[in-house]
Amino acid sequence: MRRFRTICRSSYRKRLAGWLLALALAGTVAVASAEEETTPGVPAQSPATYLRGIVSSGLGEWGLSQRFPDAALWLDLEDGARTLALLWPETETPARGALIILADEGENAESGLAGALARELTHRKFAVLTLGLEPPSAAVEDILERPGPVSEAGPEEQNPETAIPATIDVMASETMGEPGTAYRKRIREELVAGAAELEKREYELIGVIGIGRGGNHVVTYAVELEKPPALIWVDPKFYPYDSSRLAATLQKAAVPRILELSSSGEEEQRKAGLRRAKVAGFSVQSVGSGTSFAPRNGKALAGRISAWLKPE
Repeated sequence: MRRFRTICRSSYRKRLAGWLLALALAGTVAVASAEEETTPGVPAQSPATYLRGIVSSGLGEWGLSQRFPDAALWLDLEDGARTLALLWPETETPARGALIILADEGENAESGLAGALARELTHRKFAVLTLGLEPPSAAVEDILERPGPVSEAGPEEQNPETAIPATIDVMASETMGEPGTAYRKRIREELVAGAAELEKREYELIGVIGIGRGGNHVVTYAVELEKPPALIWVDPKFYPYDSSRLAATLQKAAVPRILELSSSGEEEQRKAGLRRAKVAGFSVQSVGSGTSFAPRNGKALAGRISAWLKPE
């Protein structure tokens, strides 16, 4: 009996030692794994990062595509990059045409006013493609906010004949440098890709809407088109350079019609400057001083845009 107890104790001690060793090894692996996950400069790979590849980040595009799978549309850009658009078909046929909405800076294709405005416009027989507007880096923002060139006649009284689109592009490159030019180029690519997708689906692009900072980029986009669509600015916030060259740019772009919906108080001054430069087809609708351009205003703004887009 004594010998049996001795053997049992010995066996028990060996088993206990084995368990302790296994626990120690498991703890070592867990610690190493945790260290790998938290090591600075080695971010964990999320499903979105892996699947999206070279895709614009910062606007929650992957999550947005999951929320609106029927509307999500990945647009292919240059160098293998992609960006997310949302395509909202008209709710009644036949469609009156298609519109592109470029959101305000920092908003994605559905957030802010863009999504609400798009859905309201579909009820007015438009197909609408919305694009987000990724904010520039701090360095690029400093470049974009630099004062623009001003002639002795003032920013709104410059002679439109002094600049053509190619000249504007060269001057913009020299003024903004490579980072600023690359940022603008990327957004133009997105607008071009969006318009191509609408054409592929046999929609006629009749207007491009820029919200807030988006107003800068829809103007630049229109310059490059042989037959530009109508432009609509909703609470536009122009960069200094864009504001200083606005009349010359629009004169050469031959945009058929322009509508500004604003409450900033600057719209009348802009209208007077464009009139002096003989920019035809510009109209302003003031929505009241201090009015916020929030999603809840989407229905009212869509009504104004729809009425303005009716054939003259």
